[in-house]
Amino acid sequence: MTLAGIELRYLVNDISERTEDYYLSNIYGITKNSLLFKFHHPEKPDILLMLSTFGIWITNVKIEQIEPNKLLRRLRNDLLRFKLKEIKQIGTERIAYLKFSYSDKEFIIVGEFFSDGNIILCNSEMKILALLYSVSVRHRQLRVGSQYVPPPQDNLDVLNMTEKDFGEIRFTSTPVARWIGRTLGLPRKYAEEITRLANVESKKMGEEISNDEVKKLFDVATQIISSVTNGEHDPEIVRNDETDVHPI
Repeated sequence: MTLAGIELRYLVNDISERTEDYYLSNIYGITKNSLLFKFHHPEKPDILLMLSTFGIWITNVKIEQIEPNKLLRRLRNDLLRFKLKEIKQIGTERIAYLKFSYSDKEFIIVGEFFSDGNIILCNSEMKILALLYSVSVRHRQLRVGSQYVPPPQDNLDVLNMTEKDFGEIRFTSTPVARWIGRTLGLPRKYAEEITRLANVESKKMGEEISNDEVKKLFDVATQIISSVTNGEHDPEIVRNDETDVHPI
């Protein structure tokens, strides 16, 4: 399941709060795309943080290694005993920045959770020191020695959007759910849930909806986004062989 930007915002806030004043005591390679970070505090229980190419989360499970990870040795050499000074996300982009510091040294791990994902180690000036996968595309080059450059942001800032921003939907012939997904950078499960709760047909063309329907869609979208990013949701697991697990 793809990690949504609003879900990452909640995770980043949660991790930031729970790891305050912890230092990195060990790192374990789990798979070629996943690492487990162990954080220690002199007065609190240890924290295990999983970082993968598809997400980042705190776990209670110490997973055994499945296959080697090529970043493990470099990260251990550079980061052990460092404090996690900051973890942040720009807007709702699916990228997390983990800043580690010790004395006058500073490193930043960038976790990219879109497409095939990536884990990138940078110095304090965002020069790439090591990474899982080199990237060479039209708008960015990622390789050891180059400057880290995030991909262009092409979605609406859903944390600060207005009803006027949302009203642009009325000038498109795109189906409502698809427009919401693309413009807000939300997976289909969210886009369809927004249309369902707003009582607007998901396949209805944007140019066909009324001002009242725009307001309903906007209100529902902002409510869902706020609930997820602020942790005001109550997750449940529905066991059904024919149904994917969704966060709503």
